[in-house]
Amino acid sequence: MLPNTEHDGQSRSFIEEARRAQIVTAAVETIAEVGYHRASMGRIGARAGISRGLISYHFAGKSELIAQVVTTVYTDVATFMTPMIDAETTYAGELRAYIRSNLEYMRAHPARMVALVEILTSGGLADLPEADPDAFDRQLREPLEQLFEAGQASGEFRDFDVTVMARIVRGVIDAVPTALSRDPDLDIDCHLREITTALDHATRPVPSTPEQT
Repeated sequence: MLPNTEHDGQSRSFIEEARRAQIVTAAVETIAEVGYHRASMGRIGARAGISRGLISYHFAGKSELIAQVVTTVYTDVATFMTPMIDAETTYAGELRAYIRSNLEYMRAHPARMVALVEILTSGGLADLPEADPDAFDRQLREPLEQLFEAGQASGEFRDFDVTVMARIVRGVIDAVPTALSRDPDLDIDCHLREITTALDHATRPVPSTPEQT
């Protein structure tokens, strides 16, 4: 009997994808533990239990592997966050859900977020040939800027510079994984409560005074 080549091809594809996912996971864990610059292909291979040569079979080099790490984490984060944000019916609720879903993802997957922030803050994007750090920054800000603009138009948010506020939100959220890397027992609930309260006060409309009415 001749082998079923179509089935074999599907099996190989499944096995290859599983191996790539294994390598990405090993890269995440290695970067989270030793930092971006010390996460060599050899260390990543050792954590994955495979040779460096086998990593090179699946990824052309460290830059391609790191690009896949960034893509994998951001895709997973978006999949996790979107339903929580879409369930809200107000712009203020969407902002709270944006913050909550970010920190809940960090609680569930601390190594992924620590590794991602390590890559972004250690110049990892500059090592990716096709990456544009400025465009990447804009992509992170745009959903928040659009949320703030819509909230201002509806009267839920006060008048403020949406780009500056988006940078503030991303800055305070992105500081949490760094703190988490230094303290695995970090109180996520406390951070969630204080960040949400601070940004609620920062964005809510200013009450009118008797002189203004």
